[in-house]
Amino acid sequence: MIPHPILVGTASWTDKTLVACGRFYPPSCRTAEQRLRFYAQEFPLVEVDTSYYAMPLPQTAQAWAERTPPGFVFHVKAFRLFTGHPALPTTFPRDLQKALPAGLGRTVSYEQLPAELRDELWRRFIAALAPLRAAGKLGAVHFQFAPWLLRNRASIAHVEHCAEKMAGHLVAAEFRHGTWFHGEHLEQTIEWERRLGLVHTVVDSPQGFANCVPCVWDEDQGQANARLLRDVLRVNDR
Repeated sequence: MIPHPILVGTASWTDKTLVACGRFYPPSCRTAEQRLRFYAQEFPLVEVDTSYYAMPLPQTAQAWAERTPPGFVFHVKAFRLFTGHPALPTTFPRDLQKALPAGLGRTVSYEQLPAELRDELWRRFIAALAPLRAAGKLGAVHFQFAPWLLRNRASIAHVEHCAEKMAGHLVAAEFRHGTWFHGEHLEQTIEWERRLGLVHTVVDSPQGFANCVPCVWDEDQGQANARLLRDVLRVNDR
């Protein structure tokens, strides 16, 4: 008997390739709401990636909860600013855009923001997750850290900071630089994830690129998060 259920889903029910292929959604599913309702009949889990590109809203998460059946699970990607990626000011809530310091440039990094603004972003992000959590439909909050986050003191401190901010939530960590898993760092990283209470993310992706990491199969907190990043269109067309 498998001690934990294996849930399978895709990265977003509105993924362009999933919609454009014309083989998954029936012609009558034309809106995001209709597609989510249909998707939730076929899969038990989905990864939300819109939350990576812009701060989500509680009312949006409430609508997702209402449009899916009991037991459906949402894995939600963390806002890109939290994972070491730069963000456009337009991805911030409008009132917080006005609070941004002057002279930041076209994009904003986490380190450039004053502490009170960072805290407010965390507060709003967690508030946006609350409807899914209340409905029992929030799975892991997925932190896909930037490929330039090498395994060093600064990066370790930042990941620990994120884990602290997300206390009480199930957090999955995905690293995109090989230094996290080279040599003795592999066991050190896995053990460190366990101490922080993070779910290890297994990335099955093409190898040989700067942002690729080895496929390390392990579990933390009795769970593992596997992300398959192969060329879906090419596989489907064979």
